[in-house]
Amino acid sequence: MSNIDLSRIVTAPRKQAARREAAYRAARAECARRILAACDAPTQVNLAAAAAAGLLSPPQRAAYRALLQWIARMQAAWRPLAEAGRDPGDPAAWPGLPEAAAELSALF
Repeated sequence: MSNIDLSRIVTAPRKQAARREAAYRAARAECARRILAACDAPTQVNLAAAAAAGLLSPPQRAAYRALLQWIARMQAAWRPLAEAGRDPGDPAAWPGLPEAAAELSALF
C-alpha cells in the first residue's frame, strides 16, 4: 500500500483545465464589471420598470433596446474572448456601448 495519493497528481490536462477555468472566470468577471459600470443593478431595475410601465419615450425605448442588445453582446463575448486567450482588461476586446444607451443609463 502506497502513501502517495495519485488522485492529487497535477497532470498537464488538469493544468490546462485550471488555466481555462481561470480565464473563463476572469473574462466573465470583467464582463460583469463592465456591464455594471455602464448600467448598475438599480439603474437596470429602474429602466425595466419604466419600460414595463410604458414611461419611456420612443427615443428612450430605442436606447433601452440598444442597451439590452449591448448587454447581450457583452455576455456573448466573454467566452470566445477567454478561449482566444485575449486579455479581458483590453477595452478593444469588448463591444462598444452605444452612446444613446449610456445617456439613457445616466438618466436613471
